Amino acid sequence: MMSPDGIGHLLRALRDGTGRTRHEQARHLEQVSGRFVDPENLKRWETEKRLPVPFWHEVIARGYGLTVDEVRRAVAASRRHRTLVSTSVPLDDPEEVSPVERRGFLGASIVAAGMAAEPWGRLAAAVAGLHVDSALADQLVDATAELFVSEHHVPARVLAQRLGTHLETLTALLPRSGPHRRALTVAAGETAALAGWAAYDVGDLETARNYYKTAVLAGREAGRPPVVALSLGYASYALPSNSARDMLASAQQHVRGPGYATARSWLAAREAEESAAVDDREGAVRALDRATTAFDYANPNVEQAWMRFYQRPRLDSLMVSTYARLRHRDLAATAQAALDHLGDDDSKVRIAVLADVATGYLVSGDVDQAVDVGRRFVQAATATPTTMGHERLAALAGMLPAQHSAARDLAASVQAALTA
Repeated sequence: MMSPDGIGHLLRALRDGTGRTRHEQARHLEQVSGRFVDPENLKRWETEKRLPVPFWHEVIARGYGLTVDEVRRAVAASRRHRTLVSTSVPLDDPEEVSPVERRGFLGASIVAAGMAAEPWGRLAAAVAGLHVDSALADQLVDATAELFVSEHHVPARVLAQRLGTHLETLTALLPRSGPHRRALTVAAGETAALAGWAAYDVGDLETARNYYKTAVLAGREAGRPPVVALSLGYASYALPSNSARDMLASAQQHVRGPGYATARSWLAAREAEESAAVDDREGAVRALDRATTAFDYANPNVEQAWMRFYQRPRLDSLMVSTYARLRHRDLAATAQAALDHLGDDDSKVRIAVLADVATGYLVSGDVDQAVDVGRRFVQAATATPTTMGHERLAALAGMLPAQHSAARDLAASVQAALTA
C-alpha cells in the first residue's frame, strides 16, 4: 500500500485534476523545464515503484504547481512508509514476534502511515490494543496543525484526502485515548472544520455542512469554544450576507479572552465585510474597529495553527472589500497598503488579497490599477484553483468596463480562466 501522504497519491491527484494523461503531463513537464521526461517515470512515481530523486524535485514542483519543500516532504513521507512496511509485523511466522512487540510495530505503522483510513487498518488498530500516550497525542496534535499550514498551498482535493486519513486515524484512536481524549477530540474537531473548508473549496456544500456540524459537536464535547468559532467562521462563506454576519457575530463570542486575538480579528473583519454587503455602514465600521484593535494584540504565528493564514495582508484585503462596498474614502490607501504588505508566494491568501484589491480599485474608479492587479489575480487564481477564486473571477468579470480596452482584454482572460 502506498503512503496516503506520499508523492504517488499527490502526483496522481494533481494530474487527475488537470485531466491530463501521463503522456500529456510528461510533455507539460518538458515545456516548463526544458528537460526530457519519460511518461514511464511518471507511472513509477505515481505508483511509488520508484521515488523521484532530488534531480527531479524542482521539475516536479514547477510542473505541478508545488513548492520544492512540498515535493521533498511527500517523497519523505513515501520513504517513511516504505520503512514502516518493511519493519512491520511479519506475516509468515507470527510466533517469532512477542505480543508487546507486535502491538508496538502495528500501532506505530497505523499512526505514521495512516492505515486507519482503511477498514482493515481500523481492525488492525483494535487488534493491536494501541493506547495513546503523551508522545503519540502530541504527534497527532502537531499533525493537525501541519494540515492547516499546508492548506495555504495544497490543492483542495489533495488536502481532502490527507484530512480524511488523519480524521480516520483520530477516530480509531479516540476510544483508547484515556487522559488525552480531550486533546484528540479538539484535534478531530479542528480537522473536521478544515475538511469542511476543503469540501467547500471543491464545491461540495452538503459535505461541507456535515463536517462543520461535526466540528461544532466535537468542540462542544471537548469544552473548546474556539473550535466552534472556527467552524462558524468557515461556514459563513457559504451563507447569504444577513445570515453570515449573524453567524460571525455569534462566533466571536467563542473566542473571548487572551490568546485568541487573531481569531477575533478575522471574525470581526468578516462580519464587517458581510455587514457592508447589506449596506449596514455603521455596523461594518464598528466591526472593522474591533478587527483592527484585536489585530494590534494578535500573534498569528503562536496562537492557533488555524489562524496562521491571517497575517496583515489578509486583514488589509478584508478592509478593502468592506471599504469598496461602502465607497469609503480610505479605499485607495488601504488597497495600496494591502499590496505593500503582500508577499511573493502564490498561496490562497494571495488570491483573496489580489481579488479584493482589484475589486477595490474598480470601485474607486482607478481602472488602470484594477487591470494591473487583476492580471496578477488571474494568474494566481489559475495556478491554484479554488471555489472562492472562481467566484471572485466571475465577480470581477462582471465589473470590468467594456469601454476600456485593457479592461476588455482582462475580461477575456478571466473568461478563459473560468471556462478552463
